Amino acid sequence: MEDQSSKIERSSKLIKGFMALVIVMQIIEFYQTSVMDFGVIAGAFGVLSFLRGLLLSPQLLVTPFNQWFKSNVKLSKESYKYFILAVILIAISAI
Repeated sequence: MEDQSSKIERSSKLIKGFMALVIVMQIIEFYQTSVMDFGVIAGAFGVLSFLRGLLLSPQLLVTPFNQWFKSNVKLSKESYKYFILAVILIAISAI
């Protein structure tokens, strides 16, 4: 049990680091170009909401990716909402 909690903690720290990296990259891009591209911002928010959805379902952080659809992994309602929001925002950014 302690092994799973340490995996969840490490994975959540890694995901939070990726979230911070996405935000820092957006800030750097804005300061370099002085242009606010709303398509890129929508994509960044899509990535952030996807990562937030992962954080809200800690069982996903322990289970390997290839077994997410095979096993009995339960997602919270909030995770579903964030995943749907992520798909919508990433689709908007692709237009």
